[in-house]
Amino acid sequence: MKKELSIEELQLQNSELISRLEEAEQLIDAIREGEVDAFALRRNNQSQIFTLESGDHAYRMLVENMTEGAVSLSEDGLILYTNGYFHELLGASYEVVIGKPVLNFIHPDSREYFMELFRKGVAGQSKGEINLTSVNKIIPVYISLTSLYPTLQTVGMIISDLTERKKAEEEIKNKAVELERMNKELQSFAYISSHDLQEPLRKIQTFATRITQKESQNLSDNGKEMFHRMQLAAKRMQTLIEDLFAYSRTKVTERHFEKTDLNKIFEEVKEDLQDTLKEKNATIEVTELCYADIIPFQFRQMMHNLISNSLKFSSPQKTPHINIKGIIAAGKNLNNEKLSPRQVYCHITISDNGIGFEQQYSDRIFEVFQRLHSKSEYNGTGIGLSIVKKIVENHNGIITAQSDPGKGAQFDIFIPTT
Repeated sequence: MKKELSIEELQLQNSELISRLEEAEQLIDAIREGEVDAFALRRNNQSQIFTLESGDHAYRMLVENMTEGAVSLSEDGLILYTNGYFHELLGASYEVVIGKPVLNFIHPDSREYFMELFRKGVAGQSKGEINLTSVNKIIPVYISLTSLYPTLQTVGMIISDLTERKKAEEEIKNKAVELERMNKELQSFAYISSHDLQEPLRKIQTFATRITQKESQNLSDNGKEMFHRMQLAAKRMQTLIEDLFAYSRTKVTERHFEKTDLNKIFEEVKEDLQDTLKEKNATIEVTELCYADIIPFQFRQMMHNLISNSLKFSSPQKTPHINIKGIIAAGKNLNNEKLSPRQVYCHITISDNGIGFEQQYSDRIFEVFQRLHSKSEYNGTGIGLSIVKKIVENHNGIITAQSDPGKGAQFDIFIPTT
């Protein structure tokens, strides 16, 4: 099976192609300027075949062994000379090609454009992409035409095969179409998740609540416990669906950046979480935050998840306390080797006095469905911090985590700004 070319490999091929074309064009320039004196064309009257003679063996060998086609054309478009590359590309013998009109080998759809390039080539230089034609196949090529007048009464043409590049471009195009299709499917799945799948869950929760309220006297203690566990399971399922929907939105939603006061974002999040803050008697200390170019609703979700995470993993022995601060600084002053030294960042720090975690898990906590504690200890789906990381990446930023068990956790966010 033929290996697919990556975008990087395609770019490398194009770079090498351009380099070889430049070398070939330098040779043509040398011929045109008379720096290669001994090139001459002569006609063999018996075979009607044109050949190339040269007293300069090095240049002859260069032309014959080029990895591009080298062709000399008369002013009326007859092929006077070609190296092996051109006729081998066509799948024809040298004798079939030499002395024939070059238009015989140009695909009909490209002939008008080729003639335009040829007229410009006779007058000086021209470049472009055309299609050659051979038996049962079309060959996309890049050509460069250069007049060799007055040194030689010919036009030099360099030809490079674009077949592999075109195949790679088509593969990339097909992958882009497939990616678009998958994104649409993901959006459809997100819609189903947020509507159709949640409806039966709501009914389960509603009927379970009615039974426990109205039929409680008919249930044994074991039956009541089972109904309670059923309600908790349905709630966890609903939370999982909502989190998956939120995670999918961070991938497919259009990104509209706005210059925003992060203090305003924080106040909105604090308002959303006021019941939980009151329940846990938690305090939040905020140092003046900065302005940044952000996607507001995504950034609000990120702040909500991080503060909720601190509240969820608070220590039973301590009153929850969360510190949030933000500064504007150049990357070179922020002690993170992944940052660009000259880029200016909005650096946001969120730290707490919760239960913390082992530092070895500082990367793992951002993975989807990764949990460091069992669901019986702390509820949740293991998606919250994955959403946080995805949102930071959507802002071309970086997030890191530091912690020690029993000493709380600190999250550092670096968002590029202007």
